[in-house]
Amino acid sequence: MRVVSLAGACSLAWLLLIVAACSRTPSDPVRELLGELESAAEARDADRIEARLSDGFEGQAGLSRADTLAILRRYFAAYETVAIEVYGVETELADGSAGVRLRADFAGEARKLGPLAAVLPPTAFYRFELGVADVGGTWRVMKATWETMPPPGEPK
Repeated sequence: MRVVSLAGACSLAWLLLIVAACSRTPSDPVRELLGELESAAEARDADRIEARLSDGFEGQAGLSRADTLAILRRYFAAYETVAIEVYGVETELADGSAGVRLRADFAGEARKLGPLAAVLPPTAFYRFELGVADVGGTWRVMKATWETMPPPGEPK
């Protein structure tokens, strides 16, 4: 039977922690923000999205934070499932803020609520421009504009 001293075990544990910490790539707060927004949208969780919008958030054509969240809640309620694919992310970092351009493709299954299902599109494609910033240690969306795009592979 082999006996390992407590000091030896602690030293090994610390060494493993140090190696693990050093081998990690530094986190990218903008990518983490985008990942959280994508995950929240797929979960149809407007509250999680709300938590990542700044208090002074300004949406498309001057939409307020409250108006934007009300629209999201209506859409999330109308869809049974939501899938988002985010790609083509371009980030311009500044001191504590960033400009972000990205493509987001939406797919969803509308709830079977009479004629509503026929009105809601099963897919949609967007180009977003976001202004994001570190607000009190949490990266939040300050401003967002978007435009509809043709499906991938189709000319604009």
